[in-house]
Amino acid sequence: MSSIVGLWPIRLVNPSLRFLFAALAFCLFPVIALAQEPEENTESSVASSEASSSSKSSEALLYPSRDIRNKSLIAAAMDDEAQWLETEHGKILALYRPTEAKKTLGVLILFHAAENPQLWPPMLENLRAHLPRYGWETLAISLPQRYPAAVPARPSSSSASVSASSATAETDAAADAPVPAEEAATAFSSSAASSSVARDVLIATYVDAAFNFLKEKGQLNTVVLTDNSSAFQIMQTLAPQIKDNSRDTTVVDGPLQALIITSLQQQEPITKQELETIFGAKQLPVLDLFFAPVDAGQLQARELHKAVAMRKKVADYQQLLIDDQPKSVEQDHQSFVLGRVRGFMQQKASGTELKAQSENVQQ
Repeated sequence: MSSIVGLWPIRLVNPSLRFLFAALAFCLFPVIALAQEPEENTESSVASSEASSSSKSSEALLYPSRDIRNKSLIAAAMDDEAQWLETEHGKILALYRPTEAKKTLGVLILFHAAENPQLWPPMLENLRAHLPRYGWETLAISLPQRYPAAVPARPSSSSASVSASSATAETDAAADAPVPAEEAATAFSSSAASSSVARDVLIATYVDAAFNFLKEKGQLNTVVLTDNSSAFQIMQTLAPQIKDNSRDTTVVDGPLQALIITSLQQQEPITKQELETIFGAKQLPVLDLFFAPVDAGQLQARELHKAVAMRKKVADYQQLLIDDQPKSVEQDHQSFVLGRVRGFMQQKASGTELKAQSENVQQ
């Protein structure tokens, strides 16, 4: 045998060695072929990655922000309740639930400083969903928050990433659901128009839009529920419209017949100057709700609320402490909170605008 080691081809004289070498080459050929396949797989992976990136890019165009995506999905999922209300700063999403009883007693407008209704506390959702069965329509509107929502921190490990991914799987899956282009465009125009407007101005326009919507429906008997974060801004708009009614002190001459305050954001206490405005209409009945757990800050706030209400001579001021409500209360149509709020409205506000109108006709 003569050969040159390390070079190809190798010249073999011995026939048996030649046969052995041929067999060895035959066995190694598939291995060489498989070694070249990862290049093809790599090219396929790159193409798949580019397609995925393109898909995400198109989704980003459809939903410029998470807030817009959430509002569009809510409007699509609750099409029978979703209402886009016109304001000078764009359209806002409201959830309107008509009465489910033979007689309509009035309507409760729920204002809460949370960007999206799915972030509302269970107690508010309980009122919004179940008051209509007792003759009270509901109109729920989310208001701009006083402080921007915190941006979630990016996971620092692969395990945290997996946990976060599984926690948001349902939300991400919902994002893939088709949403009408008109609703996405409406939400986008609303967000773009209001992004640079002061919070007080936005809340005033939201309040006006809510009352204009109800006026178009002929619903004038209104009770307003607001959280402590936005009570002052709302009453800044409504209080100047309330006049003393010397003919009948049980009927409020103004856009609302009663006020309910829910102290849900204990980190945002209402100041004494703000309470002076909120309790400025002495004939307006007020139900002031606080929630457990009780701490020194809440005790101080409750004393301040009551003191200002007494000093402003509010004729009907009620303060109530309620236990923290679990998530399950959303589905309870006989909850304690629902019963107390319904009883307050039934006594102070049901059908009173009809009584006022009949007196005006007689005169």
